Parts: sequence; C-alpha cells; structure tokens
Amino acid sequence: MFRGAVAPSKVHPYKQCTSPNSESQEDAEVSDQKLILSKHTHAHTHTLTHTHTLTLSHTHTHTHTHTLTLSHAHTHSHSLTHTHTHTHTLTHTLTLSHTHTHTHTHSLSLSHDKRIVYTLLEYAPLLDSCNMTTDDWARIGKDIEKHYEKYDGFVILHGTDTMAYTASALSFMCEHLGKPVILTGSQVPIFEMRNDGRDNLLGALLIAGQFVIPEVCLYFHHKLYRGNRVTKVDAGSFNAFSSPNLAPLANAEVDIKINWDTVWRANTTAKFQVNTQMNRNVGLLRLFPGITADTVRAFLQPPMEGIVLETYGSGNAPDNRTDLLEEIRSATKRGLIMVNCTQCLRGSVTTSYATGKALSDAGLVAGCDMTPEAALSKLSYVLARKDLSTLEKKKELEAIRDTLTPTLACAAAKIGDIEALEAIREMGSNLSTADYDKRTPLHVAACEGHLKTVQYLLGQGATVYAKDRYGDTPLQNAVRFRHKDVVELLRKTGAHFSREELEGVGTELCSLAANCDLEGLEIWYLAGADLTTSSFNGQMPIEVVRKQYM
Repeated sequence: MFRGAVAPSKVHPYKQCTSPNSESQEDAEVSDQKLILSKHTHAHTHTLTHTHTLTLSHTHTHTHTHTLTLSHAHTHSHSLTHTHTHTHTLTHTLTLSHTHTHTHTHSLSLSHDKRIVYTLLEYAPLLDSCNMTTDDWARIGKDIEKHYEKYDGFVILHGTDTMAYTASALSFMCEHLGKPVILTGSQVPIFEMRNDGRDNLLGALLIAGQFVIPEVCLYFHHKLYRGNRVTKVDAGSFNAFSSPNLAPLANAEVDIKINWDTVWRANTTAKFQVNTQMNRNVGLLRLFPGITADTVRAFLQPPMEGIVLETYGSGNAPDNRTDLLEEIRSATKRGLIMVNCTQCLRGSVTTSYATGKALSDAGLVAGCDMTPEAALSKLSYVLARKDLSTLEKKKELEAIRDTLTPTLACAAAKIGDIEALEAIREMGSNLSTADYDKRTPLHVAACEGHLKTVQYLLGQGATVYAKDRYGDTPLQNAVRFRHKDVVELLRKTGAHFSREELEGVGTELCSLAANCDLEGLEIWYLAGADLTTSSFNGQMPIEVVRKQYM
C-alpha cells in the first residue's frame, strides 16, 4: 500500500487529518499518499459558509452527487467522476466547532489494478512563499515527521519564489529520510485556462506514488531535481528551475525515466527525524569590484555567525586587497564561519589560483559546487548544532559539500576508497563515467594524489586522455597539485601534454625559475615539459635565473 503527503508554500495550519485507515474495504489494496498543503490548488473552487446552515457552491461542470448528513458535526461527501482515461474520487470531510478541519481524499488511477490515493491537508492562513521563514520550514518538517509512518510519500505545493530555499532547508532538516518528499508549484495558477500547475502536480504525485526516492526533491517542467542542487533561473518561463551542476534525478517524458545512479541512498539504520533548530544569524555577501572594507566589516559584525561569500569565477577574490582579506581573517578567527561559493551559475570553487588560495588561507570553507541556497541552508543548520565546536562545524560543512558530489565513484576516488570503487564496479558501474563537470574518478584521484587508487583505476581501463569541462587531463591535475609519484605513473602509462597544452608553458617555467621553485620545475620536467622552452618574451628559465642571481 502506498501512502504519502503534500505541503505547498502558501500554507494552512491544520488541526487534524483523516486517518488512512478509514478507507473502505474496496480500496484496501490501493496506495495512499498524503499531502500537507500550503497552497490551495484544486481544479475546482468551492465556498463554505457556516452559521446554522451549510452552503456549497461549485464552479466545475462535472456530474456530481451530494449527500449531506447532519449530526453534531457536518459531513459532506460527494463523488466526482471524470470522463477522461483516469478516475478521480473526491471525498470532503468537514468537522465544525469553533475551528474546522479541511481535508480532501482523492483517488488517481494509474492502471486497472493500481491507484494512488492521497490526502490533502491545507494550512490556514495561506502563506505567500515570499513570507517563508525558518519557522515555516520547521512546521512543514514537523508535519512530515508526525505522519511519516502513515504514508509512503509527501508532495509539498509551494510558491516558486523561495521554493529552492525550502527544498534545500528540508533536505538538511529531514535526517535519515527513507521516503520521497517532493516540492512543486506553478508559474501560472492552476485555475487559469493555460497553466503549468496541472502537469507539475500530476508529475510530482506520480513519481512520489510509484518510486522510492529517499530524498527531498523539486519537480518542475517534467524534471525531478535534487532539492539542495536546484535554483530558480527564470521568472517568466515554465522552465523556471535548473540544477546547474547535477543532472536531473528523473525526466518525465513518454515514460518516467529515473537516473538511479545519482539517487542518494541512506547508509544508516537510524530512524527518521526532523531537526527543526535553524540559526537565523546567517547571510549572503556578494563581492563586487570596489567593495569597501567598511562594508565588509559592517556585514561581519555580531550577531552574524555565518556568511556565504559569493566570489568571482572559481572562488576568487582580489588578493591585492589586504584590507578585505584582513577583515575576513579577523572574522574567522573570532569564530565566524564563512563558506566560499561562486557567483557563476555553473562550476565549482577551487584553490588552484592564488586569489582563491588567499581566501582558503584566511579561513574560508570551500563550498565546492553548492548553490548559494544550499550553502545558506546548510550553514543555518550546522550553526544551530550547539553540540559541535567551530572546527567540527566546519568539518560538517565540508562533509555535506562532499556528499553533494554527483558521482559515487568520484566520491570514493576522492578519499582513496578502493574497496568502495570495487563494489561500485561489481554492481556494473563504469569507473570511467564522468560527473557533471566531465571529471572522471581518475581526475579526482590524480588531484588528491592517491597513488594506489590511480593504479587501480588504470588497471580497470580508465583513460589518461579524458578531459573535463575545463580541458584538463588527469596529468594536468597531478602537475597542478604537485603529486610527483602520480605524474610518474601517468607518464609511464602513456599520458602526455598535447601541443596546445604546452602553449604558454614557457611563461610558467620562467615564473617558477624566478621564484627558485625547484619542486615545480621538477614536476613539469617529469610531466614531459622542455625546460628550454621560451616564455612570451623569448627568455628561457635558465636565463631568468642568471639575470636574477648573477
């Protein structure tokens, strides 16, 4: 039996819910889904007025039968039969006292022998998504926890403005989740003639009702995204959301295709719980040319406890602005946690460049390819953990950054876990499969300097010629991070630089020579670079050394 729940971002606090056990014997084998609503999105509208009488009005044109039974409470039941290829059964139970409960039970036909039955719960008063706060996230999370054992899935109907923030927050608050929680909404209200709400709602219901995807997800425009990887990219299109650094978990086309390789699987036997403690003393600070130290200082003052710093490119900031770096360094020393995220829609934060390394040295945690929404939500979640020290909180942030890496093989290669790689291979996975940035496990292992992991991957057929999104090969990664033994192994296997890759290497060699960086020169020599290559001004490395020291 399938059971589930839904909650949108325009939300009603409800008083109680109907028990799923109230199903008739005829429906005993159909699946149940529960919806905790924060936005009312029915295809029909009705008005309830109650004093001593009960008045109902319907704006739809379907044939319907009403039975009204009055006792101490008013119960109103009616059936609604569509002439389409599927059948909807609609039952309303309304209990009146000083307060009332508004609950809808619907039946959605899938085939002759299976249906998804779901319950609709509506919050009162409704909340606009622009008004969402951490308290509202906690309320939705607690409602899911309250009914977790009664239903097999949950769909949350939410306004689009802050849907990505709510999805990210719930993904961290819902610990040890084993059932699907899917947020969806619409750009155009469902009661309009031309809208995207119907498809989004049906798609979310069908996926939550048929597949066990134990994640907080966001479904929009025929795609299911991981909740903490998505961001809103368009205010005027039905294709309003995107997951820049991770492919969708599912695509709803003629058939619903699930990308099971990227679906997160819990690795614990702990019971599901919702952690509702969120620290509100966090913020987003976006760098821009000419930003003053006074502005940064003011933003970093108490009670601020955590900052997501949106930097240029792959995590860079001006390294010639000692005043800015000093303000950042001073803040991190007094315990403020800062996460480095890129301003770019796609890509990742690295410390390959000197400007990026300067921020790392100042105490920033690299956010890798997290979205600002995910980084802010995670920061709020971690800072609320009073049982953790500042160092432990930073490690927790780094842990979630790593778990967001899309490919399991890449994650295993990062920590040098050969046993995990072997298990992945035995399950039929290709260890040369690239992630969303086209980085293979060999790229990752070469970056980290895991020699034995590199040996294992090469033995499994990993190619040394694979290039990632930036055109880098595993050999280039090993040279950049100065892993001498990995460079030697890759060269022995046949890795080499192409003519295009060696363009400009003379300037790099001259720079190393000017700094007397013998280790850097040796790495390039082992990688196959000619130490007599001239720079852009015609100088060779040896000539640079002679001019500087003779």
